[in-house]
Amino acid sequence: MKRREFLIGTAGLLAATALPTVCFAGTSPAFPLGVVKGPTPIDQGMAIHEKDFTIYNGKIAVSFAVGSNNYWNMTSGSILDVAVMKDGKFGTDLVNDIEFLNDLWSATGSYNDEDLLHVPHQDILCKQDKDKIVVTVNSRYWTKGHTLPLKVTIEYTLEADKNYIGLKTTVHNPAGNEAYENMYSGYSLSTLAASMYGPFGYYPDLKATGIAIGADKDVQERFGDFIVTYGKDYAVAVQVDGANAYKGSSGYKDLYVLRTIEPGKTYEYTGEIIVVDKGETAPILERYKEKDPSLPFALVQGQVKDSSGKPVPGAFVIISKEGAYKETVKSHGAEAVKKDILQPLVWKMTDAKGKFSMRLPQGNYSTHVEAKGYTPSGSQLMALTADQKVQFTVKDGAKAVFKVVNEKGEPIHAKMKVEGTTSTVKTLGGTVFFSDPKTYEIRADIPAPENELTFTITHGSDFESLPAVVKKTVTPKEVLKKTITIPTAIQTSSRKWYSADIHQHSDIGDGATPIKELHKGQLAAGLVCLAVSDHDSVGNNAEMEKLAKSTGNPFLSSLEVSPGWGHWGILGVDHKQKPISPDLTPAEIIKAGHAMGALVVMNHPYTDYGFLHNRDGVKDGYAPGSDDFDLLEIQSTIDLTDPKNMDKRALDAAMDYWNKGKKIYLSSGSDQHDVTSILYPGIIRTYAYVDGKVSPKSYMAALKAGNSYVTMGPVITPAAGSMFGSTRTIKAGETVTLSTELQAVHGLKSIEVYSEGKPVSKKEFSDTKDAVTYTFEAAPQKDTWYNFVVMDGKGRYAVTNPVWVEVKK
Repeated sequence: MKRREFLIGTAGLLAATALPTVCFAGTSPAFPLGVVKGPTPIDQGMAIHEKDFTIYNGKIAVSFAVGSNNYWNMTSGSILDVAVMKDGKFGTDLVNDIEFLNDLWSATGSYNDEDLLHVPHQDILCKQDKDKIVVTVNSRYWTKGHTLPLKVTIEYTLEADKNYIGLKTTVHNPAGNEAYENMYSGYSLSTLAASMYGPFGYYPDLKATGIAIGADKDVQERFGDFIVTYGKDYAVAVQVDGANAYKGSSGYKDLYVLRTIEPGKTYEYTGEIIVVDKGETAPILERYKEKDPSLPFALVQGQVKDSSGKPVPGAFVIISKEGAYKETVKSHGAEAVKKDILQPLVWKMTDAKGKFSMRLPQGNYSTHVEAKGYTPSGSQLMALTADQKVQFTVKDGAKAVFKVVNEKGEPIHAKMKVEGTTSTVKTLGGTVFFSDPKTYEIRADIPAPENELTFTITHGSDFESLPAVVKKTVTPKEVLKKTITIPTAIQTSSRKWYSADIHQHSDIGDGATPIKELHKGQLAAGLVCLAVSDHDSVGNNAEMEKLAKSTGNPFLSSLEVSPGWGHWGILGVDHKQKPISPDLTPAEIIKAGHAMGALVVMNHPYTDYGFLHNRDGVKDGYAPGSDDFDLLEIQSTIDLTDPKNMDKRALDAAMDYWNKGKKIYLSSGSDQHDVTSILYPGIIRTYAYVDGKVSPKSYMAALKAGNSYVTMGPVITPAAGSMFGSTRTIKAGETVTLSTELQAVHGLKSIEVYSEGKPVSKKEFSDTKDAVTYTFEAAPQKDTWYNFVVMDGKGRYAVTNPVWVEVKK
């Protein structure tokens, strides 16, 4: 990608900063402070509107969305771009978005038909004093059940020659108003196709909402209040004072203060954005010492060498310590404090001579080193009470070359996960690898620790096959070569059932998966139809189409239109056209998708950024056409035993539509943003029946007709006359018989039959892995529907679309 580069010059600076009267350009030739009006000078920045502006000093630059949409189409005035300044030049954009959130990702509703998401330009102010620039966003937030909106004033302060930005948000609830109860208010950081860390205490880093961290009374983790997005040569952190709650995934992380906003009271939320010009996080912790000199810190320094005694530049010295967090009713259904979890705190990179130096809070740590091409060093315990020197030695690594075949000896695409080693810094490559689409080989640099490594190799695992496991102790510089056989346990394509995961992200926006890796990941998952669905962008669709064609897979072109109040999948989007605007109303988005010949999917309807969750506050949320979408998404978080589970609620909503005779069918999506994470492509998938050649058109037709089901494991094959989405016609008093074959690689646990939103029959199985034929009979007295919910031996669900029954009187 060609990058734009802007060099500050005195004449150009003055011309570029003809700003409103509230904003003044800097005048010092040393570039201590300045403002640029209009499209951002930051390389690859997204703030491109004439009303946007960028503030900078000699170290960092930040662009604000004034005319441009907030990336998530939430309240305008947020930060779209952050860059390092070097020698008077604006660097490359490092973040996707930084913003203040009033209550998780719930967008403000329209108040008395007034759009509160798009703050008037005159309410976003930029004022420069001699030694600082202050950006102020005057906004409001309202949700149904409140007479008046909150007054929300957000301030960003950039001082001369500082690599951080001060954050201060004031939230006022007018006297006489209702309380805004249990508000998760704080700051959000989303990555720009990079890696993320934090907050310290919550480990391992899994997708979660409502985890108690940091200042929570049962946690009390002093350094559990910062999150980071980082790459090979930068780190950007958001630190929030008093943070006690967390929500996040691989693409975004949020820190909140959980409290009730009482009427007549004002609350402050403060913190900082810290920008580091290296891919290390130790300087973030050192900022705590700068703010509070009374904190007891000590100097740690040393050197990293290889086994021959040569210094190792660019190695990562990892500092770990025990941390804590608390599961909550919101995150896990019950409270449970998790303590004494050894986990990474910060890391420091070595210089050209393999040396490093950092200041840390006094305390007990475990330290080790990771470096590309080397085996991680052994851990050293460190009781830090005074300045200390430590030395590390790293051994050479090894290589693995695996090829995977099926029971016929035919090569198949696969994924390999390596366990038994430490992998902390994601920019080093991680522990998950995929086969090359052409050679079918998995080639990986691996460590050579003294302990045994475990290699887990999968293809269509959990659905059509089981993993293969290899355990081996490798030696430095060894090349481990293996051919692995993964037998097919359940046939699906031969029965004309084809799989897809239609909600997946690449490396646009908050996604961290290069498009070629997304292609490999879907092939390894055994998906037949391949897809990509990025937020408000089709920038990678053409490339994925080429990649899918190269391996003989149908391509499902998709787009996730992402208003702040709810996301919509446009399956079958024409990627040669301009993406549908997120500024449209629900009915307009649906109409625009249909005009392209696409299916419209309501994505994750009950997340805090889902349409059904926010509908009461959405402008024209109940207008005609707002229910004319085609599919309703179920995700891998499904738990039908929890009535508050967002996917249980989504299924309930689908059943409500079915009760009204509205043929809105189920689809599924992993919503994965990192192909190497545990939220992998196809973790939940849709199988659709296609009688004939499978193609984008025929697959989408099957989804539209409801000839499909969603699953996290169980495989379902209905008999003739029992096809999902079909209609059976009987006379009153007659019996309808539905039959289907069930099988699961992890064994079958149960099947339930639902009708009109309630279970009407259930059968238990003894975790058999054999195929089972299940038959259900009923004599309905009126028009109705039946669908199946199947569970496998690991508690994973499959949910079918309904079979309609028409009863003739």
